[in-house]
Amino acid sequence: MSNAISGGPETVLAAGGTTARFNGARLRIVRGRTTWSVPVRALRSAELTPAGVVRITISGAPGHAAQQGLGPAVELQAPNARAAAAFLEKVTAALARTEPVADGHALVRVETQPQRQLQLGPRAQAAVRMAYVLPPYALLLFLLGLFSPLDRGTAAETLIVGGVLGLVGGIPLWRVFRRVRSLWLLRKRGVGVVGKVTGYVRIWDKGGRLWVFSRLTFTTVDGQRMRDIPSVVTVWGLSDQAYSGQVELNYDPEHPTRASRPLTVGFAFRTLLLASAAAIPATGFVLCVLENLPF
Repeated sequence: MSNAISGGPETVLAAGGTTARFNGARLRIVRGRTTWSVPVRALRSAELTPAGVVRITISGAPGHAAQQGLGPAVELQAPNARAAAAFLEKVTAALARTEPVADGHALVRVETQPQRQLQLGPRAQAAVRMAYVLPPYALLLFLLGLFSPLDRGTAAETLIVGGVLGLVGGIPLWRVFRRVRSLWLLRKRGVGVVGKVTGYVRIWDKGGRLWVFSRLTFTTVDGQRMRDIPSVVTVWGLSDQAYSGQVELNYDPEHPTRASRPLTVGFAFRTLLLASAAAIPATGFVLCVLENLPF
């Protein structure tokens, strides 16, 4: 997409993957994650080439151009002739009233933004973990079936049923293990601070508020601001007052994204209930595997 906007404080020329902004005093050129800021007194001349490209020359010896990465001159493509003329007119007018310095390359400022990492949501992260786990899990069951002492049909049937039971029981048990481990680490090395509830993650809510995890915003003791960190422990309260305001919490100084409200009896009961329910299909998985062991 290409456009040019003139008549305001800035004239913008965008085409060919480069965006240039000129406000009469400074030229800003953006290519990808890199931004060059060039004051007008660092420019020597501006012209329109026969190809319709705005060519702006930086003052100073060409040998110094390698230091800033733009080169001795920068060529800005335009979406159309009128856009190029409007941009060139504003640059030319600024050059007419400004005395260029001897070495404009020394005045060029370069900023490179760090590459942004893709942030996945909780569901996407769970899907990625499943994509890593399922292939080796299925391969292990397949190999077990090859060496099973049972006939092929029985072995396949029991391992398919066992594989499903393993997922149904294993995933909740893994979550329970992770939460218990997080609570143990917070008890071992957690630091207490006062934070604020900024939202919730609801699981199996359905009006009963069975699993409601607070999103916590707080400042660590070394001044790091943490925002929307999900609590390890769920909310426990029958009134809306338990779902808002300031809260006391613990965070892990080695991993500040691990934080939790105080442990409640309700959370412990729900966790124990979930682990007990998940243990039933997990036991079925173990029995199916034992039945197919070759020894």
